Formats: sequence, C-alpha cells, structure tokens
Amino acid sequence: MTIPDENRVNLEIKARQVRLINTDGTQLGIVPVEDALAKAKAAGLDLVEVSGDAEPPVCKILDYGKFKYGSQRKKEHIPTRKQHFGQIKEIRIRPKIDKHDLARKLTHGRELLEDGYRLLLTCVFRGREMTHLELGRKLLADSTEALAEVAKLERTLPQEGRRMAIMLMPKVEVVRAKSQERDKLARVRAAEVEAHRKKSKRKRDTDRTPGPGRAGAAPQAEAGGKVPTDGGDVLASRIEGLGLPAAKGTEENENAQAENAQGNP
Repeated sequence: MTIPDENRVNLEIKARQVRLINTDGTQLGIVPVEDALAKAKAAGLDLVEVSGDAEPPVCKILDYGKFKYGSQRKKEHIPTRKQHFGQIKEIRIRPKIDKHDLARKLTHGRELLEDGYRLLLTCVFRGREMTHLELGRKLLADSTEALAEVAKLERTLPQEGRRMAIMLMPKVEVVRAKSQERDKLARVRAAEVEAHRKKSKRKRDTDRTPGPGRAGAAPQAEAGGKVPTDGGDVLASRIEGLGLPAAKGTEENENAQAENAQGNP
C-alpha cells in the first residue's frame, strides 16, 4: 500500500475512528483513534493515515521514517523509455517512389534510428525495373546521405533476387542525447503531476475545514430573503396609499347590479 506525501501521522490524525491495518497487513477493523495510537505506541511504531479520503480514514501501523526514505528513493527514480539498441527495423522503398513518400519514410527511419534501432533499408524491384538497377543504387545512396546526421552505413548487403538493401547503424551520441531529452521531459511531467496532486489535496483539506465566514452566511441569507406572513395586508395598504383611481369597469358593474335588484323585488 502506497502512502501519499504530507500524510497525517500519530496525533495529527483528526478523525475519531479509523480503519486500522496491522504491520503485517491484516485488517483490525474500525477502532477509536485512541486505541489505534495505543497499539502503535506499544509496537514502537507510528500510526500513519494512508487514505484520508476514505470514511473512516484508513490508518496503518508502520515505521514512518523508514517508509518515507524508501518512498523518496522510488519517487526520485524516473522510469525511462526502453532502448532498442541493436534491434533491426526494415523500411521498403521502390525505385520510382515519389519524393514526398520517400521523405515520409525517411522521417520514420530517422525516428527509429534515434530510438536505437538498426535500420534495414530495402529497395524492391518489379518487372522491367530490374533493367535499371542503377536507380536503386542511387536511391539508397541518397537515403544514406539524408540520414547521415543520425546514422552511418554499416554495410551493403548482397543483392538477393529483386531486393537491394543496406544496413544503417545509429550514432551512439544521437541515441544518448535523445534518451537524455526524454528523461528530462519525464521528470518535468512527473513534477507537474506531483504539484497538481498536492494542490488537489490542499483544496480537499480546505473544503473539509469550515471557515469563519461560513457560519454567518445562513442567518444573513435568511434575513435578506424573509418571506412576508401578513397575508399581503401591508402590500395592499401601500397600494391604497398611492391614491390610484378605482377601475371604471368595476363601478359600472356595481350600478348595474343595484338596478337589477330594484326592478326584481
């Protein structure tokens, strides 16, 4: 079980109950934090919170100083990309290949050489192309010159049927420089991930701790959004105080009802 950085140890643990793990990895269940601290003290070790996000938090009894030293060494070791120095990759071309296709294949060949592969460059002839072997030789020579920055000609292979090939070997300094560049990028990426993880952990801890301004937010909202319970009498009195004239249609209706009442006793 891995333990994150900035974890709580011993009296720094704030939870009342924890899920305890013994030194041999056995689960001891949910116990009060006081009992867990007593067990760790009796064993001469530390009580370390290994998962603060769980409910209740998971704690383990271990030697925190020894474990932190080991985890620090693991963190400093950045895994590097596996080198393939000596393995062979083949790229096939045709004597009448288009220049753009040739450039694309050579770009791929450059990447393989920088990764440490040996490159087998093969020119394949078809049909009457066998009558123009000089085109294949020139194409292989031009390709070797184009890749001269990252590779050197190891040997020219004897022609086998319709195949003409050469073997290119990557330059050691190019492979070493590319490897160092990848290691540097890997360290930068690892540092960014670690900084983001620590920032997220601090944010979670801040959200869990109630701030001084949160307690008074509810009364203020209640006072500002109070709902009137007088049935609207206050609002009606305010409207009457404006002195607005009565609606004309309402007065005519009242007169009509009075005449109907006199005509029909």
